[in-house]
Amino acid sequence: MGQESHDAEMTDRPLHEAIAELMRRRGFTLSALAAILRAEGLTIGRTRLHQIAAGQGPPASASHVERLAQVLGVAPSYFAEYRLWRVRSLLDPAAVGFERAMENLGRLSGRRAIPSAPPNGRPRADDADRYPAWVHEVKERA
Repeated sequence: MGQESHDAEMTDRPLHEAIAELMRRRGFTLSALAAILRAEGLTIGRTRLHQIAAGQGPPASASHVERLAQVLGVAPSYFAEYRLWRVRSLLDPAAVGFERAMENLGRLSGRRAIPSAPPNGRPRADDADRYPAWVHEVKERA
């Protein structure tokens, strides 16, 4: 019997509900899930696994979600918490730098950055066709 693949699927359910559903589909108990994790060398402590599966304690780390996804036969992005973690990391200046975080925020909010005039006053060749004119000063809105 081949393992069912859910890589193309995603769920918006909380992690503990999504795990419970995947375990039910595969006929796993929490003890069986823990045993498979150990057999694969993917350690998550028994107490921590119980907390994650019950929706208790601190949020699961990205590495915990990746390990669970691996043994449950889904991509980590199947879980909403993992997708949210990825988006948060794109907005974290400590992870990607301040300028990149702000660029990512602009993209996610649907805004396209309008570049200010470069120091030498001339636009870069690749910007000329994307922007109608350079912004030389920014006025505060009242």
